[in-house]
Amino acid sequence: MTRTRLSGAGPECSRIIYGTWRLLDTKPSAQEINRRLHACVEHGITTIDTAEIYGGYEVEKALGEALALSPGLRDRLEIVTKAGIYVPNAYHPERRTAHYNATGPRLVKSLEKSLRWLGTDHVDLFLVHRPDWLTRADDTAAGLNALLRDGRIRAAGVSNYTAPQFDLLDSLMDQPLATNQIEFHLLHMAPILDGTLHQCEKRGILPMAWSPLAGGRLFDATHPAAARLAATATAMSSRYGGATLEQLAYAWILAHPSRPVVVIGTNKLERIAAAAQADAIVLEREDWYALWEAAQGQQIP
Repeated sequence: MTRTRLSGAGPECSRIIYGTWRLLDTKPSAQEINRRLHACVEHGITTIDTAEIYGGYEVEKALGEALALSPGLRDRLEIVTKAGIYVPNAYHPERRTAHYNATGPRLVKSLEKSLRWLGTDHVDLFLVHRPDWLTRADDTAAGLNALLRDGRIRAAGVSNYTAPQFDLLDSLMDQPLATNQIEFHLLHMAPILDGTLHQCEKRGILPMAWSPLAGGRLFDATHPAAARLAATATAMSSRYGGATLEQLAYAWILAHPSRPVVVIGTNKLERIAAAAQADAIVLEREDWYALWEAAQGQQIP
C-alpha cells in the first residue's frame, strides 16, 4: 500500500482509508471490529476515518472498545474523526432539530468526547464535518487552533467545504488546513468542474474522496449509468489483471492529478483486501476517459 502525506501540515496516511460510517450495520462484536482493523493493517490500510455522528453517535465508542483489545494497535493507525453535525438521539433527546454547529467551543467539546470514546489522547486529523452557515469562520478557527496548540489534534481539516469556504477558514488558521473530504466518484464528478480539486492541486493538499462507490448505486443494474459502467469495466478488466468494477472505480479516483485518497466503507474482510489491491492499478488515459464516458452517457465535449 502506498503511503502519502495529505499536505505539508497534514499526517501521512495510507492511500486507501478505512471508513466506518456503516461499521455497526451488521451489529459486530468488539472482537469482530478488532479483526477488521487488523485486516486493514495487514493490507497496509492504516488510516481509519470515523465521525462523532456515525452509527447514531455509537461508532467511536465501538472503535475504542475494539482498539482496547489489542494494546499497541492504536499506535499503528492514523485516526481521522469529524464533528459538527448534531441530531436528536438517545444521548440528547432535548434536541429538537438536526443542525450544524462549528463554533469553537462546540468543536472542542465534541473532540474531547471523541478522545474518551476512542481511548486515545489525540487524533491524527480532525475535520469540521459540514460548513455551519451560522458560525463565523474566526470562531471555528479559534476552536481548531486551540486543539492544535494543546496537541489533542495533530492536524485540522474540513469536509464538504466549497473552495471559497475552505479559503476563508484556512486564512484564519495557525496551521494550514490539511485536507478537504468531499464526495467524489464516477456518479458525482462535480469537484472536477467546481474548482474544489483545482484548489487542492494548487495548494498541494490531497483531497479525501468519500462514498467512492456512490453508496452502492454503482452496482444497481437498474441505474443506466451503473449498467454502462459494468459493461465498460468488464471490457477493460483483462488489461488490469481481472480487476472488478469496484477496484476500477477506486483507481479512477486515484488517477486524478489532485491525487485523492479514497475512503472505502465495507464490513467484509475480502473487500478490504480487494480495495487494497486497487492501489496498484494505474489506469491508461483512454480507459479513464472510457469510464467517464460510460458514467456520463456521452463522449467528451
